[in-house]
Amino acid sequence: MNKLNQINVRSMQLFLAIVREGNLSEVARLESLAPSSLSRTVQQLEQALETQLLYRNTRAVIATETGLIYAETFREMLLQLSDAQTLVDERRSEPGGRIRINAPISFGLRHIAPSISELSERYPALNIELNLNDDYIDPFADSTDLLLRISSMEDTELHGRLVAKQRCHLVASPEYIKRYGSPKTPEELQQHRLLAYRGKSGLQRWRLHKGEENWQFTPAAKIVSDNAELLLQAAFDGAGILLFPDWQVGELLKRGVLVELMPGFAAAYGPVDQSVYLLYPGGKHPSLNTRAVIDFLLQKFGQPPYWRY
Repeated sequence: MNKLNQINVRSMQLFLAIVREGNLSEVARLESLAPSSLSRTVQQLEQALETQLLYRNTRAVIATETGLIYAETFREMLLQLSDAQTLVDERRSEPGGRIRINAPISFGLRHIAPSISELSERYPALNIELNLNDDYIDPFADSTDLLLRISSMEDTELHGRLVAKQRCHLVASPEYIKRYGSPKTPEELQQHRLLAYRGKSGLQRWRLHKGEENWQFTPAAKIVSDNAELLLQAAFDGAGILLFPDWQVGELLKRGVLVELMPGFAAAYGPVDQSVYLLYPGGKHPSLNTRAVIDFLLQKFGQPPYWRY
């Protein structure tokens, strides 16, 4: 193995992303790389390690048995590097250098972006990179320091803090209610004009619960979009009824811009309860930069969070 100098942190991160996605083209797209460049990275790894790491066919790539062994080794090495960086960070008196933050678009615009200027002023040595997108981000491959993720916290490879449990509300504008009335039952709801979000996993299913009774259905929506802000605007304009989480509509309900419907029913759009988390990769202890940003955001969000209705 006389070419180990070709193995660097970036090549290990990219290899782990390929193993996870099982698709070179998808990883190249996510990383904004040419597929040929990514293929060269894999070839250099295989030459340096003198072994085949991936099986390739027209549909996917699969790690060989040796590839899986190296994938686990690379993951452990990156974790150790992260822990070492944490120890180095702790020697600094205040946060400084780059921190890369990722959040869903709508949440980031509503609840993080308004505080970025204050965060930068509080820690002038900190260089903040805030990336907003709704794709699943692998922080190990993407070199992300802090993620705001809305999930059921099934990813055990990440550590972090719970911000709040997510609550969902059926909402409409006062103008819509004046024109079309307010549904009282799930059956009546399905006869109304509905607005629905379509994500990468398809059209959201709506779930309602009251006592021992449960209802779930795919809304026969008048307007469907993959853009939450568009749907909120449609709700403002009286176009229909929307099912959205409290962090998107809580402040609007407080202002009376939107009105909650069927408050006696618990509403959701996922099979399991979801919560808002601030998560970070690496060891159990976050770096000084990450801890400072987590503490700042938790202070801004409050407990319970200011958007809770």
